Amino acid sequence: MATPRSQLVDPEVPLHYHLISRCVRRSYLCGRDARTGKDYNHRKQWLTQRMFKLARCFAVEIDGYAIMDNHFHLVVYYDPQACHHWSNEEVATRWIQAFPPRSSSSSPEEQTATATLHHDALLQQPERLQQYRRTLGSLSAFMKHLKQPIAWRPWRMLT
Repeated sequence: MATPRSQLVDPEVPLHYHLISRCVRRSYLCGRDARTGKDYNHRKQWLTQRMFKLARCFAVEIDGYAIMDNHFHLVVYYDPQACHHWSNEEVATRWIQAFPPRSSSSSPEEQTATATLHHDALLQQPERLQQYRRTLGSLSAFMKHLKQPIAWRPWRMLT
């Protein structure tokens, strides 16, 4: 039986961790499914891009990774105290980078303007900034936000 991450990760001491995430019910994360013939190799790029994007924003540094057909491995350096040293400005910037606000326009100028408005609004909300600081400083939240959009993506677009 697996041990919950909350019992394995020390909330005070920065350490290196080896994380593994498997797909359920023999589902394929990447590679070619021999049973159905579908090729899921395009998901490797999705996962890799998302992993490095989030690592720039969270209190996580990626030391190494391996993406297999039905699971992936991550070796990360996690500093649970790093987020407490970030200024409110840095927390707001990291949050907007990790989770850009949706814009009704596809023009880069309008997206930048929307992000700036959200950033400035966040700086006026200290309670929300503290919540975001905790999220950006959480290894569990990093894994959740890494995997969840990848899992949902096939439902929103054709694979």
